[in-house]
Amino acid sequence: MAAVKNALQAAASPGVDPRLLAQSARLDAVLEQVPLVIALFDEELRLIRASRRYHELTGTEGTSAQGRSIYDAFPNALADLDDLIDRVMRGEQVEPQRVGFRPRNAAERMLEVTFTPISHVSGAGSGGGLLFMGTDVTDREQLRADLARSIAQLETIFDVIPDSVRVFDADGKIARSNAQAALEHGAAKPEALEDLWRFDRPRTLDGVSLFVHEHPTARALGGQRVRGMSLTVRRDGGGENGEAVVEVNSNPLRDESGKVRGAVTVERDVTERTRLSRKLEDQLRLTAELYDVVSTEAERLELMVKERTQELLDLQEERSRERRLTAVGQLAAGVMHDVNNALNPIMAAAYLLEANANNPDAVRDYAQRIAKAAETGAATAARVGRFIRQEPLQGEREELVDLSTLGDEVVAITRPLWAERARGGHIALERRFAPDVVMRGIGGEIREALLNLVQNALDAMAGGGTLGITTAIRDGMACIEVSDTGTGMTDEVRERAFEPFFTTKGRRGTGLGLSEVYGIAKRHRGSAEIDSEQGKGTTVRLCFPLAAPGERAPKAAGPARVKSPKRVLVVEDNDDGRDFMRALLESDGHTVDAVSTMREALTRLGTLGLRYDVLVTDIGLPDGNGWDLVESARTAHPELRIGVVTGWEVRTANGSSANFTLRKPVGAHELLSLVVAAE
Repeated sequence: MAAVKNALQAAASPGVDPRLLAQSARLDAVLEQVPLVIALFDEELRLIRASRRYHELTGTEGTSAQGRSIYDAFPNALADLDDLIDRVMRGEQVEPQRVGFRPRNAAERMLEVTFTPISHVSGAGSGGGLLFMGTDVTDREQLRADLARSIAQLETIFDVIPDSVRVFDADGKIARSNAQAALEHGAAKPEALEDLWRFDRPRTLDGVSLFVHEHPTARALGGQRVRGMSLTVRRDGGGENGEAVVEVNSNPLRDESGKVRGAVTVERDVTERTRLSRKLEDQLRLTAELYDVVSTEAERLELMVKERTQELLDLQEERSRERRLTAVGQLAAGVMHDVNNALNPIMAAAYLLEANANNPDAVRDYAQRIAKAAETGAATAARVGRFIRQEPLQGEREELVDLSTLGDEVVAITRPLWAERARGGHIALERRFAPDVVMRGIGGEIREALLNLVQNALDAMAGGGTLGITTAIRDGMACIEVSDTGTGMTDEVRERAFEPFFTTKGRRGTGLGLSEVYGIAKRHRGSAEIDSEQGKGTTVRLCFPLAAPGERAPKAAGPARVKSPKRVLVVEDNDDGRDFMRALLESDGHTVDAVSTMREALTRLGTLGLRYDVLVTDIGLPDGNGWDLVESARTAHPELRIGVVTGWEVRTANGSSANFTLRKPVGAHELLSLVVAAE
């Protein structure tokens, strides 16, 4: 502190001894090295020197802070230091204080600060200024807070443990116990192992009393580990005779050198568990006695059980077979219902096609209607396939569907049947279509749902009426409604209308039409609703998620394809299918060879040395699997374009060598486009 005193004199006096100046410079260097916040104030309590850490703490510059009053020297202190400074100046003995500071652009810091009169330290009498020193204890305080929080958490956990826990010191005195342990002896509070032993009077389950040195805790203090020792003890509020059964675990507590410094004992009340265990043992003993009594009947009873079990299994198998046959029959009825719905317009359009054979426009119109109805039948077959394989609707097969366009198609397909379904009455059409009512889905399935709804509406209007079809966008959903002015439904019928196999048509109905409509709506993430009033008519509303803005349903007619004649090998075991595919490809200018077996195909691809541009094959061949043919052809002819046509769901397994796959019935435009498509 003498150096500090000399530094004050050097700073305050002009023309001082150079040695004092040198000593002052050394003090500055020391201030920078000491890991403390230090500030020196002269006799007028004005700042004359400060360490770099002081400036960092207060956010001041060296020259700007020079000469500042001690009362203004700590602007960012979170506590008032004036009283502390005054007490020091009055000569009071002041302990170090913890004060928070908020440095500029930094987190809050906690310092332990002292103000020391320099004269007191140097022994030079009164006056001489003040020395401020601060030690950063932020990290220490944080650690202390974290430790206190951890201790509080551990104490809470310690107290909520449902078992009683006691910690003993090396002399057997109880150093700590949890809340459960405090409840076990009522007003009596054991303070040591001997007290606990005297209160509990522990005995083994066989009734042998334990001496104090045999207690699990005493053994743990001797260095042993005790696990799962069951004892009968006396407890406040215990069961019969004020006794309880506890399971005791006790461990020694050792220091770093391995010396035992105490023990921890955990006791779990297992009175009820022991009672149940004994009861179970009694029941097992009784069971064994009963078994001995009936042992002579055991073989006969076992035989009877086997026979009865076999009878039950046979009955269960018979009923299971009946349920399967019923389900197959119901599925067949549903498929027949949907296929008939698709065949009706095909047969009508085929008749009209023949009647108007000399009218090209009519021929083209009826051919398109037949194609649409066939697509609906294909959607039915695909749905049955997914049902058999339990496959969900595959998003990659979805397309943009304009509900207004679909409504027009269904009207066109069904119009020839209106008079028949309405039993000769006149059917008027109310068509209210909004633009851009577009969704994503499988057009064939949505068309089939609308076909079901239109035919139900016609059935409900015996003698004629008005058929309404409306499309609209409501609450972000693409909606289409089919309404009629027929008989309507009662509330009971309307509530059950979507149930499978529920019908009001008697033997004429299967009860699968509206349930299929509901299933199609749900598979397309949509909804189906019915509004009906008896005697006034019915409206069925289907709503689906609206397609993204700007999307439109694809136009029926696309740009003209560019013909590029190819040499094509067709492998199809069905004679009609093979002939039609050959005719279709030849109509587009291709040279086609058609065979019915895998062997013929491999012969043409291999030993005959014929070169083909495209191979189109079925999967189910009489002498092999079409996928094997695909792999063989790809290995022998890497450049060959290969297509697969199958009546089953298209296989999407990774690693297939086919360039394209199609599911029957095949669209002519799609097949012709894929045959000539570039890789």
